[in-house]
Amino acid sequence: MSSSPTGTRKSGEGERKKMANMRNRDLPEEMLVEILSRVPVKCLVRFRCVCKSWYALSTNPHFITKHLACATSHNHHRGAILKGWGWDQWVALGHLQPHVSTLSNETLELSGDVDLTQLFQDEVVRLLVVGLCNGILCFAGTLRKNPKLYGGDYDHVVLWNPATRESKMLPQMDIPTSTSCTSNFGFGIDPKTNDYKVVRIMSFDSHCEVVVYSLSTNSWRVIDSSPSPSYSIDLPFHPSYLNGVHHWWACEKEDEEEEIPDNRFLISFDMSNEVFQEVLRPPAVGYVYGDIAVINDSVTLILPYMCDVKKWFEIWVLNESGVERTWTKIFTIEDIFHRWDLIQLREDGLVVLRTHEACSLVLYDPETQELRDLRIYEPDCQLVTYTETLVSLNGPGNLVEQQDNS
Repeated sequence: MSSSPTGTRKSGEGERKKMANMRNRDLPEEMLVEILSRVPVKCLVRFRCVCKSWYALSTNPHFITKHLACATSHNHHRGAILKGWGWDQWVALGHLQPHVSTLSNETLELSGDVDLTQLFQDEVVRLLVVGLCNGILCFAGTLRKNPKLYGGDYDHVVLWNPATRESKMLPQMDIPTSTSCTSNFGFGIDPKTNDYKVVRIMSFDSHCEVVVYSLSTNSWRVIDSSPSPSYSIDLPFHPSYLNGVHHWWACEKEDEEEEIPDNRFLISFDMSNEVFQEVLRPPAVGYVYGDIAVINDSVTLILPYMCDVKKWFEIWVLNESGVERTWTKIFTIEDIFHRWDLIQLREDGLVVLRTHEACSLVLYDPETQELRDLRIYEPDCQLVTYTETLVSLNGPGNLVEQQDNS
């Protein structure tokens, strides 16, 4: 007589526990930790069901830190997300609506969609990827139920770990709707306290106000430091946090419409002492605007130039030695069609471009000048690569389990 499904399931669970206990007896604990610290997050989450000791290990803060250090130092277990406004949204809904997809970082093939209504607990009409730190992504969004904000500010901020599918919606701030306000954001970790922080720069008609959210207290607070009200600060397009400091590209408001290159500069925010600082731009001339990013653990500027129907990009990195900061041009990406945009400068030296004609993404090799069509079509998008980590957002009642559609 064959066993019942229930009996088979219990037998299988018993075998897994027996194997886990046997492995725990056969392997020294130090060796087990070393092995598991190199295992992908998805597997470690599954291993939590094997036995209590493995669950305790995978949720231990010291192990999480070790796993993060291993993944970061060896560039292991990398993923990617794409925030876009797909044409299929227009066909299905009659209007463009932001969406987020997961991709393989190696092949850049789409693997699934993220349910934004679970992250924000409502329909989202505007979405910004604010930043990235230790595998945690920060989003700012505007909900459909707040139509007054469609063309202005963002009303909700969410932290999300795409590897564990955990998310946390931050407390909402009360901003008078009668007051004109636009916000800029930064996200990172305070290396002195290991506390994750979100900085929000709110620009009103005549002044700036800066508030900082701390994950440890789950609350916002106003700080004394703020940039000059005359600054126009660009919303981040690429993640620009590094070693406790978040960076933005800025210019003087009165010169913004004239697009005078000499008046563009960088500002930074130190997550530990919570102060702003101006950063001198590189000694390049002739560019009108630029993007800031973090590539291979360096603050990087991507400066575009155009001539006739061709475009090229100069890549500069910030060298910090003691109190001195200098810029070095490391290479130039040449022979790009002038109507193409640079979406991502990858750590392997390849570049993701978006064509204006078909709104398609292509992978470009600057050395061989080869192009590969990624078969992704987006009128506007952000592409972000992250390291898969076990970093937890915690907080009972604030944890949302995303469905894994990959």
